[in-house]
Amino acid sequence: MKNQWRLVLVLLLALVIVIFAVLNVAPVTVQFGFGSAKWPLIIVIIVSLLLGALVTVLVSTMSALGLRRQVKALTADKKQQETQVDQAVATATAKLNTKLAEKEDQINALQQQASTTTPNSQA
Repeated sequence: MKNQWRLVLVLLLALVIVIFAVLNVAPVTVQFGFGSAKWPLIIVIIVSLLLGALVTVLVSTMSALGLRRQVKALTADKKQQETQVDQAVATATAKLNTKLAEKEDQINALQQQASTTTPNSQA
C-alpha cells in the first residue's frame, strides 16, 4: 500500500513537471564566463535542478562518510575501554579472592586456636 502511494505521488510529480516543461519552452540566453548560449527555459531549469541535486548528494555523501569514520573510531574506543574495564575487574577480583583466602586462613587458624584453647580452659 505504501509503495502504491509513492507511485501515485511520483506520477503526479511527473505530470506537474511535464506541464511545467510545456509552459516554459521560450528560449533564454545563458551567459557563461567565456560565451553564451540560447536554450529553452525548461532545459536551463532542469540542468540547474540536476546540478543542485548533484551538489546535495556529494555534500551528504561526504557527511555520511565522516560520520561513518567517527562511528568506527568510537566503536574501537568503546572496545578498548571494555577491554580495560574487563582487565580492571579481573585484577580487582583476583585481589579480592586473595584477601578472601587470607581471611579464610585467619578464620581457620582462629577456629583451630579456639578449639585447642577450649579443652585447656576446661581442664
